[in-house]
Amino acid sequence: MPRSLLLLPLALALLVGCSSAPAASPTPALDLTPRGNPARLAEGSAYRTLDADWDATGLEALVAAARAEGSVRWDGYNQDQIDAWCAVFTARFSIDCSGRALASFQVVSTLTAEAEAGRAQTDVAYLSMSQMAAYLDAGLAASVDWAALGAPAQRAWDADGVGSAIGVAQSQYTHFANTRDVDPADLPRTLADWLDPRWKGLICAPDFLLRAGNGFLALYYDPQVMIEFHRRLLDEQDVVVTSDCDALTVSGERPLQYLGYGYPQALLGTGFIEPFWNPGMGVNLFSHAVAAGAPHPNAARLFAAWSTSREASALSWEAIGQGWAAFGHGPEGLTSGRFAELDLVYESPATFRERSAATRTFQDALFPGS
Repeated sequence: MPRSLLLLPLALALLVGCSSAPAASPTPALDLTPRGNPARLAEGSAYRTLDADWDATGLEALVAAARAEGSVRWDGYNQDQIDAWCAVFTARFSIDCSGRALASFQVVSTLTAEAEAGRAQTDVAYLSMSQMAAYLDAGLAASVDWAALGAPAQRAWDADGVGSAIGVAQSQYTHFANTRDVDPADLPRTLADWLDPRWKGLICAPDFLLRAGNGFLALYYDPQVMIEFHRRLLDEQDVVVTSDCDALTVSGERPLQYLGYGYPQALLGTGFIEPFWNPGMGVNLFSHAVAAGAPHPNAARLFAAWSTSREASALSWEAIGQGWAAFGHGPEGLTSGRFAELDLVYESPATFRERSAATRTFQDALFPGS
């Protein structure tokens, strides 16, 4: 009997066995319906429209007292911003202004250590909301009547009633695309779009920003859905997670950057890197506080109040890409109707602690032990 006929029953058996095997279950769709608390999110989104300028009317006595003190010292994160603000403040009020840029993880610990040692030299602190909350909670900030200083009272906030801060600038989480390699018309416009197989092997995500940025997304969407979405994003799309994606984005090796940050000229100055946003991405609030033991308390109050002005916002935007969105000092997508109502999550006192908790939960779920 031919060998081919001997093998026929085996082949038929294999075919029957294969046809009876259960089909692979399709990956269930994710429910990416916004689930955030509208009232809580609305508190932050109000910062988008708070456009009252600083009013220096009636502050002659404060200006005179500040000039008598002679100088002001403030600490922040970026020396370019410090220099830009100080130059104009000094020219306008004839008060010496100086400052130092400290690494973000050192600011609060440095200011706390100096205050406890009786060596406080800082008059005004410029901090992100989460670090400002720690500064206020530690009792390092003075309570200030911002309205009496001509500053928009709606920007003021405190932490547990101890000390007070006032919002002066904003900066946003931002996706970036290398338009030499990706057609702007094809960019992912929703989170679900990032799971499209066409983007496999083309995405880079900055490690810290991926974790921190999810805190905002978890306010807008269901937190558990965000954990599952990002698990699929990392597993299915071969995402590179690294400390800095910029070089990979510019070279085109990873032309899409997921959850970058700010409006960096190192990327945008190339002329072919385009920023874009998806609903639910966050906008951080940066604030000033007058130190409780400020060596120059009047100059500190004058400087912090002036920093809420349209003039100061423009200087900050030009120097480091952080300004006040309601003044128009921000990317077009941040200030135009492209992101209506709650499509971007603006940080507020009602959300930042919840955001921090969501970030920790996200990290424990996707990056345990790190």
